[in-house]
Order: sequence, then structure tokens, then C-alpha cells
Amino acid sequence: MKNMRFFVGVLSCILLTTSCKTVVKQSEKTALARIAKEVVETGSSKTLKEIASSNKTFRLLFSGLEKSVSKEFSEDIVVTKVGKDLYELASRQFPNSRILLNLKKRTVECAGGSLKNSGPVNEFLNVLLPNMTYKVDGCFTYITDRYGRVIRASANRSEAFGKIYRNTQRNSNVQKMIVDQLDGIQGVHDGGHLFSNTSGGLNELINQVPMVKELNRNGKWRALERIEEDALRAGKHVISKRKLLYKGKSKCPYAIEFTYIIDGKKTSVLVKNS
Repeated sequence: MKNMRFFVGVLSCILLTTSCKTVVKQSEKTALARIAKEVVETGSSKTLKEIASSNKTFRLLFSGLEKSVSKEFSEDIVVTKVGKDLYELASRQFPNSRILLNLKKRTVECAGGSLKNSGPVNEFLNVLLPNMTYKVDGCFTYITDRYGRVIRASANRSEAFGKIYRNTQRNSNVQKMIVDQLDGIQGVHDGGHLFSNTSGGLNELINQVPMVKELNRNGKWRALERIEEDALRAGKHVISKRKLLYKGKSKCPYAIEFTYIIDGKKTSVLVKNS
């Protein structure tokens, strides 16, 4: 009889503990849903950390910024709903880090950072979301695949040239980040710009890939960049396009199709990254 009472007592404790855990989990879900609902319905601002668990895109962005930049930076991001499916994400400490995210259309609109005499990069362009179209400065477009890799990029170079001035000094920290995060090899690869920063191209990760040093500095790639730059200086209209080719899940392209359209005349060259 005593054994039976003991057994019943233990079973009651187990059931009570399980019930409490269920209630706690339900409370946590309810709290997260309430926070997300407030942002969606009222447009009130919440931190990215507060709503990260309520949406996959926000969660990926939060964890990416925490890993690539810092925990302090990721926790400082404020999210504000500004329209249907439209959110502004902004750093409270770094004004250059700001984007407009459309969850339904899968687009990001923003300005690039690293402007001459204007401080830091836009960190949101160093952590790329999958299956997204990025529109930067009104003249650069980047498309990512399901792995968050840039697979296509295009730019109206004539719109950027003479209007957007970037810092052009090679930043060793950024170069290391590009090579390390995108499956490059230190000592073999540079962070090579898809669109050169000497003519307005971005300095963030979105516009760079690990590129063989010789190719990037004095080889075929640099020669093609000079054709575009010379045309811009001559006042010609220049459109640039890039198609990046990868093997498997590698983040380092094995080749890039380099296309330029100068005054309507199109030229495409496949450049092997080796």
C-alpha cells in the first residue's frame, strides 16, 4: 500500500512538472507572437533580438550579424514596420547600417557605406540573406541564391560614376573577412570587387568574392575593369553585369561571366578564378 502511494506521488510530480513545462512553452510562444503582432499591427519599434524567433528571415539576419559583426551590434538593431510587409532595420549606433526589407517581395533596398570621408560600411551588406534581391544606391542590383551567395549582379555604372565616392584603400580586416567567410584561401585570394570601388562600386561583402590575387590586381579581371573605367572617364554610357558560377555549396566562384555594355555595344568574357 505504501509503495502504491509512493508511486502515485511520483507520478503526480512527473505530470505536474510536464504540465508546468508545457505552460511555460506556451507562454513563451504567446509572448513571441504578441511581440511580432505588435510590430505588424501597430508599427511600433522592437529590437531585432526581440522578434528574431518569430520569423525565419529575422532569425537568419540576427544570427548572421551576431557572428560576423558582434553580439552588441546585432542586439542594437531596431525593426520598425513602415508599410505592408515592409520593415526598416537600423543600427542605433551606426547610421550607415540601415535597410528597407520587403518580406513578401524578398527585396532589400539601401545605401552602401564606406563613403569617402563618411566612415563605416553598411553591415547589412556583409550578411546576405538567401533568395533575395538587393538594390543599392539606386544603381546596383545583386541577386542571391538559396545559400545566400551572389549569383547575378548588375549596375548602371554611369549613374554611380562621379556621384558616389568610396574609400579605395585596401582594408586588411575586410579582405580577411571576405576570404575567410567565402571559402577562399589566405595568401592565394584577395577580396576582389565585382564592380570596382574606384568607380563607385561597394566595399561590402555583397560586392566582393575571393579572387586569385594575380587575376584581381594585374590579370584579366583588372584589364576588363580598366575597359569600363576608361569608357566612364570618356563620358560613355556603361552598364555592367556579372554572372557568378559555383561548384556545389562552395561560396567561392570558380568562374565569373564579365559583361559590359558600352554605348549599347555588348561584350561578354568568361573569367576563370584560377
